Amino acid sequence: MKKTYLVEFEDLSAAASGKKHDGIKLNYDGEEQLSRFDVDGVPLISGNASGLVKLGEILIQLGKSEYKDGFHLHIREDFDADKEEILIVGRSET
Repeated sequence: MKKTYLVEFEDLSAAASGKKHDGIKLNYDGEEQLSRFDVDGVPLISGNASGLVKLGEILIQLGKSEYKDGFHLHIREDFDADKEEILIVGRSET
C-alpha cells in the first residue's frame, strides 16, 4: 500500500523571508510524544505516530528551506518546553 503525506509550511529562513535572522514556526497539537534513550551507547529516538511525524516535518522543513549553515533547533521531550532537551537537529552544508 502506498501512502502520500504532504508537508506545507512557510519558509521563514532569512533568505526567503527577507528578514535579518532565520526563523521557524512549528505547530503542535499536544498529542506528540517523543523521547530519547541510550541503547548500548547508541541513541534511540522513540515516539508515538504523531511525535514521529512531527519530527519528520521538522526535518523536512530544515532540509527544504533556505536556512543558513548552522541553523539548528533544540528538541525537548514530547516537544514540551518544560521537559528535558533530548535532541538538537541542524542544517549543515559542510
